[in-house]
Amino acid sequence: MTRAKLQQTLDKLKYFDVPICELSPKMNGTLLRLIRQVEAEVARKRIKFRPEYYFGTGWGCVDKSISIEIPFWFQDETLMAIEDEMAYDGVEDESEIKMGLRHEFGHAINYAYRLYHDPEWKELFGNINRKYNDYYRSNPWSKRHVKHLPDYYAQKHPDEDWAETFAVWLTPMSGWRNVYGKTPAIKKLLYVEKKMKEIARREPLNTRTLRDVPIEKVRMTIREFYGADYEDVSPSEQLLDDIEAMKRIFPNGFKTKRNLRDAWKLVHKFSPLLMVRLSDELEMPHQSAAKGIHALESICRTYKLKTRQGEEDEKVIGISMYLSKKFCQD
Repeated sequence: MTRAKLQQTLDKLKYFDVPICELSPKMNGTLLRLIRQVEAEVARKRIKFRPEYYFGTGWGCVDKSISIEIPFWFQDETLMAIEDEMAYDGVEDESEIKMGLRHEFGHAINYAYRLYHDPEWKELFGNINRKYNDYYRSNPWSKRHVKHLPDYYAQKHPDEDWAETFAVWLTPMSGWRNVYGKTPAIKKLLYVEKKMKEIARREPLNTRTLRDVPIEKVRMTIREFYGADYEDVSPSEQLLDDIEAMKRIFPNGFKTKRNLRDAWKLVHKFSPLLMVRLSDELEMPHQSAAKGIHALESICRTYKLKTRQGEEDEKVIGISMYLSKKFCQD
């Protein structure tokens, strides 16, 4: 395993035992950039309204509220890599994330201005109070609906039909006038165009914010969320043994932070001594010995393991004994 691959695997394994409620609720990085891009699209339409965003366990917009739920795995690249491995369809790319944001924005703006009460909205899209079913029969050849998200999602429910139509209308360079110009769906798109001009500068009628399942309330770990085992992320049983050993040698639970040192620095400092022991006493090839010690150092760094000043000898002996046992078995 290369050093880059080792670090990627360690990052994923570290997240596995993290309760979802302990993840940061802040939007940043790539996700924040994509949100700003979609909001810039909205601004170009001179629409004043902006929704609330929060992290949850999937995409959504609570009925009759302006709160948009965004999947927690878009927080960073490691969580997205886990989702990509665990999810049936893999993780969304940047283009797909923006598609999701436009769709949910459509829901939020519908609720914010209560557009669903408009008789013309009802005539075009239907009754928003119609029973919502997760399972629906779609018609791939329908000309009455736009195509935005997969599985002909606009055909699921009047509320989804609106959100999908709004998303197509909002998407830059979608060419919706040409694509749908000769189909019944053009009436819905022209309605969106008309209504957005009407409400563009207006304050929303509804500013209610409701959160379905925010991450702050999700106690399960990421591993439990996916119903996964450590082996699903790490193909190396030896790496899992190394992690367990380092956690045992450098246990957490310090009552105070006084005189604490980073464990990885200790491993790095004594790596020449450990190399001599592995290479000379156990007759291990130099490259294999270096690779084994580097793995331990990376584990300590990734898991932010600590040791107390004055415990160096004890910890180095513990590492040496573990390495001896590990490589003698091999």
